[in-house]
Amino acid sequence: MAHPDSAPIDGDDVFREEFVRLLAMHSSKVMSFIRILTVNNQDDAEEIFQLTCVILWKKFSQYDPDGRFDSWACRIAYYETLKHRESKRRIKLFSNETLELLAEAAMPISNELSERRTALATCLKKLPSPDHDLIRQKYFEGLSVAEMSDNVGRSTHAIYRELAKIHGLLLRCVQRSTSESLA
Repeated sequence: MAHPDSAPIDGDDVFREEFVRLLAMHSSKVMSFIRILTVNNQDDAEEIFQLTCVILWKKFSQYDPDGRFDSWACRIAYYETLKHRESKRRIKLFSNETLELLAEAAMPISNELSERRTALATCLKKLPSPDHDLIRQKYFEGLSVAEMSDNVGRSTHAIYRELAKIHGLLLRCVQRSTSESLA
């Protein structure tokens, strides 16, 4: 396999590429896990995620390739969350024992969120172009319904109705996809 700049890939490059591939594949699951542990405190979650990524990189040579990267990463995230809690010295909503129980419950939740996110991305690709454009304008560009109405030359009532229809289609598609993955 040739590297883009034609230089041969050495072992360090392969090691780095494998780490980046695994982290990219599982980062949303790890972040969901951290958000659950931090009770959705966005600032703490982002800080812990960054610290976790650094530790994952430092300890990647200890990762067992036969194991599950997401479980390994979430375990490290759990310990980083504990360290972060101690370093902040603020009032703690949960004891460490409660946080441990929350971490055990968070893993299946973050797995489900990751599966649902993947299913939603697939379902979005299946939408007809006009529907996809409305979703893009509303959720990716952050336009208001009034702005969307002006863009497409339809009433706000019509846009609300269309968004409700699209939400229903997406919900059914995600439910179908996730139930198929369980079967």
